[in-house]
Amino acid sequence: MNSYKKILFFAFFTVSIALLSACKEKGVIFEDNESIKEGKWAVEKPVKLNFEITDTSKAYNLYYNIRNELSYPYYNVYVTYYLRYPDGKKVDSLLQDIVLFHPNTGEPYGIGTGGIRDHQLPVFQNFKFKQKGKYTYEFKQFMRINPLKGILSMGLRIEDAQSEANKK
Repeated sequence: MNSYKKILFFAFFTVSIALLSACKEKGVIFEDNESIKEGKWAVEKPVKLNFEITDTSKAYNLYYNIRNELSYPYYNVYVTYYLRYPDGKKVDSLLQDIVLFHPNTGEPYGIGTGGIRDHQLPVFQNFKFKQKGKYTYEFKQFMRINPLKGILSMGLRIEDAQSEANKK
């Protein structure tokens, strides 16, 4: 993809995200995606997202939003996440294997046309936060390749689990 097409694509993506953010879906508590500069995710450049939980009596569903190029050279991506309480203490961290392509056929998963795919993958269902306040969710790529090429953005979506159940 030449530079002109990339600029147009990213401009369209930015405007689309802004419009989608303005029209917040019912039940969506938080959604944010961070672009990864030049599609090169460095180990020392984690994606950090901050969000606020005001109701600890509710259960929430959490999803990862991932955008990758079809030229991404692996079928999966290993990501370590770190979730921190409002007081800064680590709630949880875990290495996760996220599959972006069929491991045998190489068929791309996700939605998209051209050379880009978007994924929204469930991570936690009916998750309960124990404290009210501002949390930090941090992603680090753990592929032993630095920088990792072909991951364009990483994000998090949090929905009210009850609201999600009502959609079905």
